[in-house]
Amino acid sequence: MGSPPSKNRLESLVYISVWIVLSSIVIVFNKWILDRFPLSITLTTWHMLFATIATQILARTTSLVEKSVDMNPRLYFTAILPVGMCFSLSLILSNLVYLYLSMSFIQMLKAIGPVATLLACWSMGIRNPEPSVKVLITVCVIVIGVAISSLGELRFVLAGFLIQGAAVVFEAYKNALQQSLLGGKSQMSSLTLLYYFAPACAVINAIYILLFELNALKTARPSGIGPLIFLANGILTFGLNFASVTVIKKTSSVVLTLSGIPKSILLTLIDMAAYQNPLTLMQAVGFCVAGAGTFYYSRLTQSMTAERKLQLEKKDDRHHKSDEESQLLE
Repeated sequence: MGSPPSKNRLESLVYISVWIVLSSIVIVFNKWILDRFPLSITLTTWHMLFATIATQILARTTSLVEKSVDMNPRLYFTAILPVGMCFSLSLILSNLVYLYLSMSFIQMLKAIGPVATLLACWSMGIRNPEPSVKVLITVCVIVIGVAISSLGELRFVLAGFLIQGAAVVFEAYKNALQQSLLGGKSQMSSLTLLYYFAPACAVINAIYILLFELNALKTARPSGIGPLIFLANGILTFGLNFASVTVIKKTSSVVLTLSGIPKSILLTLIDMAAYQNPLTLMQAVGFCVAGAGTFYYSRLTQSMTAERKLQLEKKDDRHHKSDEESQLLE
């Protein structure tokens, strides 16, 4: 017998709550470090190095990392590496932007993420979901909400706005590449993907450090940040990746997207209390509009995916019946 629905709902709620809290802690923790150690590439490189060590250990001691994947040089360089590079650049820019914008405004700008991913998929010829009036209207609602939030920001910094925009674009193409390049070749979890691309990303990021942060790194004097702080940050960041995989496994990727809404609200409250960044009425209205658009978009894509799956199943049934009839005639 399966678990009672109420127990499953409670279990899912626990996983989602843990992800929201852990994600918020990691964001605040990263901002705290960058305020004292403003080297986003170095911080991201540490995250990738820690992820490399952690996934190697998990691959040898657990079944969480799928080592049965038929990995070859062609698959690695045409699929895994591009996804990893986009992911790495997205992380670097997402960390860098905290030096320019408030946490609350950054969360509002991130609401444009589903729209960016949709446009990235369409630009690569991936029609999932298919263009429709409902999809386009929902996209417009999210864009309008983010625009209203931007107009209401009291501490608007153009450089930070552009950095966050670039981070969203890299994240969008990472999602699109993952769907396009890996969808037909291998269905890998995020943890397995991390196992394969984290080492390469750590090496590439190290090159970025040599090009952009080496001099600053030589003279950096982190205030109140020792090895244990960086170790704790690495553990929490990797734990967030693990939590994301668990939430998707126990619920769905749609639920993970929707969980970002209460997380954004929590971070906005923390930003107001800890950093005295005020929330204007225009920002609140824009955030609500973008949040409502994100909620509807997630439910819409879930519905369209379920409908497409049902159509494929019906098509398979018709083919199966046709084959049976042909065999009977023979």
